[in-house]
Amino acid sequence: MASYSELMSSFDSVFSTTEWTSVGLPAFPANFFPSTYPDEFIRYQAVPSEEGVEEYGRNLYKSGFFIVEIYAQSNKGPKRIYEIASVIEDYFANRSFMKTQVSSGTLQVVGIDKDDTSLFRADYSLKFNSF
Repeated sequence: MASYSELMSSFDSVFSTTEWTSVGLPAFPANFFPSTYPDEFIRYQAVPSEEGVEEYGRNLYKSGFFIVEIYAQSNKGPKRIYEIASVIEDYFANRSFMKTQVSSGTLQVVGIDKDDTSLFRADYSLKFNSF
């Protein structure tokens, strides 16, 4: 069974590739706060939410949601949020990384960020199973 550390490493591995870097969208893990925020960025976290099916007397996997908070400049309409969501979908939906399988996701527009009104926010959630 994948450990919590292995679970996060599977998602972190995507953001450390040259392919992701070429996208030009800074990605920060949850609970990381850069000294200055760019005009647009994402913040991500894995939230294990349910026990996997027990087989052979052991729970053999973790499952839950991989949540990506999308931040873009406010007062510019939702188009950029949707463009970023498409990039996340291209990199994560229906793919496997290390010991983690990710299915398709859903986008929820949150609106103006409560902590910084210059930012508009949406959450993209994808279901995962990690073995």
